[in-house]
Amino acid sequence: MNFIPDTSSDAQVVPYFDDVTGDAGWQGQSTSKSIDALKSEVALAIGRLGGLVAGFQRGQFVVGNQKRDGFRLTYSIETSSGQMVHGRIDIAALPVKEDYSLRRSLETRREKSLKMALYMLRVALDGTWFLQQLSPGYAALMPWMLADDGKTISQLWGEKIITSKLLPPAESEFVDGVVTYR
Repeated sequence: MNFIPDTSSDAQVVPYFDDVTGDAGWQGQSTSKSIDALKSEVALAIGRLGGLVAGFQRGQFVVGNQKRDGFRLTYSIETSSGQMVHGRIDIAALPVKEDYSLRRSLETRREKSLKMALYMLRVALDGTWFLQQLSPGYAALMPWMLADDGKTISQLWGEKIITSKLLPPAESEFVDGVVTYR
């Protein structure tokens, strides 16, 4: 059985920061923590997963026709042979409405959206730590590791270049906790 992800434009629709609520599952809209404090918490969460944060670079992502503030976080992990493997997490905050009537609060809302993105990244990393505890062999930071061309595994997956390589072959069976490929 093959799974084909929905890549229609509807699947890629991201709500505006101004429209999300905690009732809908969004978190961090009203955090009083500073951006630096949240970056520190993210770095600690990555450290708990075995990574070492090299830095945060602030910038803008252009996704479709929207400009979204965000961060590019770079990190490394050490392999069992002592080699350093590098990774990158790109975090684009939710877009902020730029209506004329909201112009006076634009910078404040952009900063709140950035804080929310860092807050939710920290929550997600904490969740991957729990999953790592529950699922032996789970590689929490793997989706953001860099391939030879500088793209992350997640980017390659999204571009469908390596999807077929990552999916298990159709001829496999699971018996007594062991996957056997034919």
